[in-house]
Amino acid sequence: MGRKCSVVGCHSTVGLHYFPQDLDFRRQWLRVIGLGESCELPPYAGVCKKHFARDSFASLMEFELGFAKKLLLKSEAVPTLGLPQLRKKLPWSSRITFASSL
Repeated sequence: MGRKCSVVGCHSTVGLHYFPQDLDFRRQWLRVIGLGESCELPPYAGVCKKHFARDSFASLMEFELGFAKKLLLKSEAVPTLGLPQLRKKLPWSSRITFASSL
């Protein structure tokens, strides 16, 4: 099975970056990409480069100039671009209910 981006709605297979090993940092990634903090991922799961800002990469200039073969993420990088819009739950007092007029 080929690797593809784990962001909900993204099907890219190019420039994938593995999830962080640190559990708190991994949960943060899972939350922002729309999977939820307790999601179990296969060991080869990753997020593609399209979801990281330019300043998230440690080797961007070297990569663009052809001196680096891979884009390396900074250790504190978090996906911020092209993420799914997560529905926020309204408090019970703010919810509107409609009664049927039939």
